[in-house]
Amino acid sequence: MNAAAPYQTPSRSETIRWLISGAMLFAGPAIAFFLPARDLDASALTIALALTPVIIAIASSAFGTESSEGIAGRIWPGLASVAGLLLVLVQPALGDIRTDLALVLAPALTGIGAALFCLRPTCTAPRISATLLGAFMLFAIALAGDYFIAHTRPSISLLAVAGDGILALLGVLTLDHLGATRWSSQFTWIPLLVILEGITLVRAHLTAHWVIGLILLIIAGAYLLLPQMSPSASETSPSPTTPS
Repeated sequence: MNAAAPYQTPSRSETIRWLISGAMLFAGPAIAFFLPARDLDASALTIALALTPVIIAIASSAFGTESSEGIAGRIWPGLASVAGLLLVLVQPALGDIRTDLALVLAPALTGIGAALFCLRPTCTAPRISATLLGAFMLFAIALAGDYFIAHTRPSISLLAVAGDGILALLGVLTLDHLGATRWSSQFTWIPLLVILEGITLVRAHLTAHWVIGLILLIIAGAYLLLPQMSPSASETSPSPTTPS
């Protein structure tokens, strides 16, 4: 019987990386909380976050966790999602510096944070704990800064905090289980399901650009959910080798 592998305490650099990944991971979708912008509405943020798979592909290749050869196959679903959302949602209004910066930071922070979380995944429990702690520290610092700088007392509901904490835990567990690329498919599927629900409720008449946009979202979301082939598996020869 093989002995169980000894528990390895994460290094300081790993812990710091997980703290940073947690802060970035949740700062992206909540960018409006940290950087209030005049024209940043839900539609614009939804379109921006659809670029998260593109950022994950580029960041994973830069960090060396994914091969750069198949990077195009992971970029086009994100671009297809953005194209589909642009066909069915109101296009974001650009021109305001804070709005433009927020739209750039939203997918960049989320994608890089997810790629950092999946960088050399070891010590699952400490990694998840440190990631959630990083997100908590970020929001605590933001609330403290808002209180001392803007002199605004935040209203905190323990029930809402508990609900957000459970959702954050489920999101990190999903990221740990699926990996960054498949996890990022939520930024395609969730808008798609909301749009389909709205079409069903109001019984809207679908025009050609609506149909094309929905098809793009379905194709992109389905492709993002497909498991990525590991480099070792792709390089393995199917033909048997004879011993010398």
